[in-house]
Amino acid sequence: MDTIKSTKDNWNANLYDNKHSFVSKYGNTLVELLVPKQGEKVLDLGCGTGDLANTLYELGVKNNSLGIIQVLLSIQL
Repeated sequence: MDTIKSTKDNWNANLYDNKHSFVSKYGNTLVELLVPKQGEKVLDLGCGTGDLANTLYELGVKNNSLGIIQVLLSIQL
């Protein structure tokens, strides 16, 4: 008999923020190095909880952000 895999999303934003907040901290340093300008376009792949996408938005940058699940699904298609 075939095994059916769960398609339930097990994403836990609080767990991510608590255990992986260093990603946003390093990312903020990268944003500072890039010196993004209002109206520029940025693609954020694997955006996690969207902290950096929000920072870019606040700077007036047009950004498209994809979580890792969206990225993996697009690769498989």
